[in-house]
Amino acid sequence: MTNEEKWKAVIKNNADSDGEFFYAVKTTRIFCRPSCKSKSPLKTNVVFFDNKLQAMDAGYRPCKRCRPDLLEFCPTEELTRKAKDVIDTHFADNEKLTKHIKNLGVNKSYLNKLFLQSYGKTMAEYLRFVRISKAKEMLLEGAAIVDSVFECGFGSVSTFYSNFKKETGYSPKNFLVITKNNL
Repeated sequence: MTNEEKWKAVIKNNADSDGEFFYAVKTTRIFCRPSCKSKSPLKTNVVFFDNKLQAMDAGYRPCKRCRPDLLEFCPTEELTRKAKDVIDTHFADNEKLTKHIKNLGVNKSYLNKLFLQSYGKTMAEYLRFVRISKAKEMLLEGAAIVDSVFECGFGSVSTFYSNFKKETGYSPKNFLVITKNNL
């Protein structure tokens, strides 16, 4: 690939060229992937490298946006995985859940959109699923309905019943009867 072809790939943010070469900007001392969405540099300030080690040996640091130092960088996947982990860990504690989701540093509606794309459920739907899964487990182990309501993060019995029916199609009592009859 000629330097002119590389330059065209940089200007077009061509992801197909990722891994074939890296480019660095002399004025910032940063190197990037061809697909980096950062502001296009001046052509006279660009240097091309065949690999990231050459760029680092020449004194350039990796871009924080496109992360050319990583083998594969998928920021939205990492972000949604972190959101899922927060829900899985703090599903029973609304205060901690809200705090940790805020600490991800992303607008909640944007995060919800990414979560839906990644998992096919909104964060609220996934939270309901996790809470109800834990409640079903507790009920099958013999816990009282009221105990599972609060241990699973529901604020009231009526909210629990409503969510349980949405998720399973049954009331908690009917769920237990049907499940025990099928055992």
